[in-house]
Amino acid sequence: MSRFLQIFCTLLSTLLIALSIPNEFLKFGSPIIGLFALYPFYIAMRRCKSHIEAFFLCFIHGSVAHLLSSFWLGNFPGFAIFTLGASDLGTGFFEGAFALAFYFPMLFASKSDSLEVLSGKNHFAVPFRIFWFSSIYIIWEYCKSTGFLAYPWGTISMTAYKWPLITQIADITGVYGVTFLFALFSAILGEGTLLLGEISNSPSGKAIFDSYKKSCITALILFGITILYGAFRLSENRVPLKTMDTILVQQNRNPDHRHEDENIIVAQEITKEKLDEIKANGENCDLVVWSEAVLSKRFPIAEVYYNYFPQESPLLSFVKENKIPFIIGGPIIFNDENHEYGNSALLFDTDGKFSGSYTKMHLVPFAELIPLRQYETVRKIIKGMIGFSYGWTPGKKPVLFEIPLKDSGEAEKDFKIYSIAGKKQNENSKTAIISTPICFDDSAHEVCRALYLCGSEVFVNITNDSWSKTDSAEIQHFVVAHYRSIEYRTTTIRSANAGMTCVIDPTGKSIAELPLFKKDALYHKVPIFERKMTVYAIFGDWFPWSLILLAIAYILLAAKRRHDEESVHEISTILVPYPIEWYEKLDSAQANYATIFAIDWNNWNL
Repeated sequence: MSRFLQIFCTLLSTLLIALSIPNEFLKFGSPIIGLFALYPFYIAMRRCKSHIEAFFLCFIHGSVAHLLSSFWLGNFPGFAIFTLGASDLGTGFFEGAFALAFYFPMLFASKSDSLEVLSGKNHFAVPFRIFWFSSIYIIWEYCKSTGFLAYPWGTISMTAYKWPLITQIADITGVYGVTFLFALFSAILGEGTLLLGEISNSPSGKAIFDSYKKSCITALILFGITILYGAFRLSENRVPLKTMDTILVQQNRNPDHRHEDENIIVAQEITKEKLDEIKANGENCDLVVWSEAVLSKRFPIAEVYYNYFPQESPLLSFVKENKIPFIIGGPIIFNDENHEYGNSALLFDTDGKFSGSYTKMHLVPFAELIPLRQYETVRKIIKGMIGFSYGWTPGKKPVLFEIPLKDSGEAEKDFKIYSIAGKKQNENSKTAIISTPICFDDSAHEVCRALYLCGSEVFVNITNDSWSKTDSAEIQHFVVAHYRSIEYRTTTIRSANAGMTCVIDPTGKSIAELPLFKKDALYHKVPIFERKMTVYAIFGDWFPWSLILLAIAYILLAAKRRHDEESVHEISTILVPYPIEWYEKLDSAQANYATIFAIDWNNWNL
């Protein structure tokens, strides 16, 4: 395959990825396109002739796919050069680092392997290439989605939202089981395309085809088991233990400290309208949730400030008047002297008192979490470039909130929580133990798993995505977040300042939502189900780690095998002191000698 065709196939794959995840044309993406998204990339990688060529193609694939699917990062206020530019280059080089792994079947293959494949003796080569590619792609997406540089957007699992029969396996394998199935389909299709020419020119075509057929059957079995499991999970009759009557406010205003008073007034108006509406219908409200970063003054010292601000309707007086707990996004002080501030979810009780906070633990790299920001010089440079911020300090531990419910057991209390249940609640009253992952937190597997294992009954996500100005950005975030409900079989609610504000049930289905970019509030009796420990909750990311260990083990075995072959070749060379041409000439000379000096016994008279 020519270099031009390889680049074309790689770029085609990036385009298919961008079209298969939620985008401006297909709002919730297309799982059908997602099945074929890696098909041309597999062909391009299979035809690589060197590790340098493999790196080049992986770099193109990573950077262009990121650019096409996350172009809206360029709208991030002040940080576009970091969030889009730096992340695009970083993603390209990061996938390029996996080029050797993708190229491994060609790089480390034994010299005798190709002959064995052509002769039909090696039945392992075809399925190995298929499952190796699928496994390495899962490992790449896992490494891309974890750690300091984690960015779990543009992943193949995002394409499967419309196929809940497939996504239900996330409570066992996490999102990586979904990615594996889609990558496997593309790899089988790619391998089959390439084998069409190879089988016709091989004397052992039937043996190769049988090997490929077995790979297809294995994939069909995996898909079949997944679909049956999905049907079983979707058919379960889940009855909630209790409900939390909640108002989720979507003010459709990008938080800006220069217009903080206007933003608060708008959120109050929306909240008041919804409260009046539900009271007229005889309903109660247990909790009001506003989105991320509504407040700009730092707590706890800002509590005095918000007793008088905004002047038109002081915030904490508004909370006290309604006698309902509020969760509002705002900053908190860790160390004022060292400029350490956290992006937090602030809890206010029914008396309008600040009762505790959870601080975002997984910050966006180079936008919220800026390396070396502890140094004054770096802070001055960043603030000079950006003008209004130099990042946040990450939270250090999980925090849960306990919310009293008006219609109903006592929740487990064997962990530290901030409780506003108070003594006013009788012994038989029910409470909800909630966690508040903030924005990017709901994409961080390690954060949500820690919160769930601490005892969270509901994920309450607060988000500020309005800066993206695109539907695709809002929906992509929702699709990433909906997997958390499936993984832990719990309810997730999202209060986003522009969308998607919604309630997600344990199957990942949105059961109530607001339109994007609309000023409104959503009232819903949020179902709270019995906590159950799923396979994923117990073992976490066991699936990609299993593939990592298997890949390392196989690489070591293959390297040892190749080393042993080279050692045998060296020994053979020592035992044969002359080049092969010398022995050919010797054979020729011996043949000529026998011809010249041959004796014709028929001419002898005995």
